[in-house]
Amino acid sequence: MPNGMTGFGRATAAHPGGAVTVELKSVNNRFLKVSTRLPDVLNELETELEGVIRGRVIRGSVYCNVQLERKQRGISYSLNEPVIRDWLPKLTKLAAELGSEAPTLNDILAMPGVVLEESEKLELDETLKQAVLDALGGALHGLLEMRGKEGEALLADMNTRVALVATHAKDVEGRAPQVVEEYRDKLKARIEKLLADSGQTLEPDALIKEVAFFADRCDITEETTRLAHHCEQFQQVIGGKGEVGRRLDFIAQEMLRETNTIASKANDAQLATIAVAMKSEIEKIKEQVQNLE
Repeated sequence: MPNGMTGFGRATAAHPGGAVTVELKSVNNRFLKVSTRLPDVLNELETELEGVIRGRVIRGSVYCNVQLERKQRGISYSLNEPVIRDWLPKLTKLAAELGSEAPTLNDILAMPGVVLEESEKLELDETLKQAVLDALGGALHGLLEMRGKEGEALLADMNTRVALVATHAKDVEGRAPQVVEEYRDKLKARIEKLLADSGQTLEPDALIKEVAFFADRCDITEETTRLAHHCEQFQQVIGGKGEVGRRLDFIAQEMLRETNTIASKANDAQLATIAVAMKSEIEKIKEQVQNLE
């Protein structure tokens, strides 16, 4: 069953340094486009993560956002001894010159840049990498589940519309011979009325030739046959697996082409009305196909 192209997935995986959260969202696109946003420490995983996504998604624009949540990090402190050795004698000398109390070591330690804070850096290892892949797998599951549900809804809608088009095609096929018969009767009555005053009679051969010409010009047998075939083909393809969006788009375009030809040949108000109804349904089908993978 085909999937839709709109979806969202989010998953979190723990690792010793904290947790990794991956968010995926996808929207329509004729091709597959993957965009990733990673913390600097995970930059070297970009190609691998994109490969995993491309292995599960066929079409659409997919946006991948990876976030790191750190546990309380270990913090260590160190003294900037050169600063202390430089400023302590200078400040002591200045205090003596000004008659002020000499600064203490505690005063020096309170100065900016004297006590340095060093945080433990997070590095990419196999544990962190596996957490990222696990979170990505969970997010992909959610994304594909949502795309699958969209595909089910689209499938039901398009099946209904294609069946309606097929029904309209049968109506056209049934109406077409009646159009020729009605034309013949109307033409015969019109000619007989015109010839009544002249005393002449209508030659049957001439009438037959004119009606045959009209029937040939308005013949839509090929179009209705192809349209019925396209409807059957559409339903077969949509029930298959894998990528079907492009094929369905092509079939829908062919359905529309045959319908336009029927409309151009229709010398009948009823046929024209049916053709307009078919075109409306096919246009809606084409719009829905754009949402399929």
